[in-house]
Amino acid sequence: MNSDVSSKQLVLELARSLHACGSPAYELDLEMEQVSASLGHEASFFSTPTALFVTFGGDDTRLIRVYPSDTNLGRYAALFELQREIQENQLNTPAAWQRLSEINAMSEGYGTVTQILSHGGVAACISVLVGGDIRTTLSAGVVGLMVGILVTWLTAQRHQVHLINVAAGFLASSVACSIQAYFGTGNFEITSLAALILLVPGLHLTISINELATQNLASGSARFSGAMTTLLTIVFGVSMGYGLVDALIPIPPSVQLDSPDWFASSLVLVPIGLCVAVTFRTRYRDIPWLLASTLLGYGVLRLAGTVFGPFASVGIAAFVTGVTSHHASARLGLPTAVMLLPALLLLVPGSLGFSGLSQIMLKEDLPSGIHLTATMMLTAVSIVAGLLLTDVVVSRSDKQSLESPTTNTSESSD
Repeated sequence: MNSDVSSKQLVLELARSLHACGSPAYELDLEMEQVSASLGHEASFFSTPTALFVTFGGDDTRLIRVYPSDTNLGRYAALFELQREIQENQLNTPAAWQRLSEINAMSEGYGTVTQILSHGGVAACISVLVGGDIRTTLSAGVVGLMVGILVTWLTAQRHQVHLINVAAGFLASSVACSIQAYFGTGNFEITSLAALILLVPGLHLTISINELATQNLASGSARFSGAMTTLLTIVFGVSMGYGLVDALIPIPPSVQLDSPDWFASSLVLVPIGLCVAVTFRTRYRDIPWLLASTLLGYGVLRLAGTVFGPFASVGIAAFVTGVTSHHASARLGLPTAVMLLPALLLLVPGSLGFSGLSQIMLKEDLPSGIHLTATMMLTAVSIVAGLLLTDVVVSRSDKQSLESPTTNTSESSD
């Protein structure tokens, strides 16, 4: 145990670790200010996807260079527990530093084969959710496995993320188009989208809009730009794959998809939740709560869709999921993100942006592409509206819970 570490070093390393797990600016800044106060420091935080500024006492400013990374809910939950222990004075600085070092050194929790299988599994399940037939579903699963192998290998070789996106888009599109060209029927757009769904930055896009709505303008703008760049690189790879196959053999028109029914959708929700748990590196003991939130979010979305329009349905689903996740997480001692992010993954509009840009680049259908892209933005705004309303309801309930003991005490004294 390192007894020479200072409390400021602990604060800086904890903030860096939270950022590496994918914590958005509006959560990281507030949480770290509370932890710093518990350690006797008045500190302010300013985080962006690539830099973290920390000022202690108004005159001691530190800059930490950080890099965007994938969401790691397992490590994030462990860091959340460490924050609570620090705030409750259960750990001194050396003990907290030792615990933080152990968390940062912990394994990912899932092997390479499991991560590859999750790509194929979620691709097949997403194909079912959007109404794909048996051939489209099988094609999506196979292409998803191939994309998982490629992404895992390129990541291990430490290639740039945008290069991985282009390569994955090219592979998915070329294989999907080849299947449709040789077998005559299919829907290569849905097959490619399902195979690439874990790379499509719908969640990052929604988080960026939420950061902008909460006045975290620098972080929100940077994250939005990064999400759109990721989307463009994926679609560029898809366009290259489509162009290659189309130059070699004619690609028949895609078949129209049927509307998904309740029964088929309900069968794939649990497998999707398990694949998402692998993708987000969720701890084994948190998986049941992740599955529950996934079922809740999609169920509310489908029920609200029978009465309201699509944008209102998405906002209602985000609101119900947000409130439920907050109250359940408070009782379970978990960060809200463990239950909220997986549920939002089925609501986020990344697939709409993918389809919109694909319409523009592959079919030169500008009106349809613009329509889908605008729908993507409105869907993201609907989700953010639901989350902002959640903050209002949750903040009010927290305030009432804090005031009620005081009221009871005054009544008893009377």
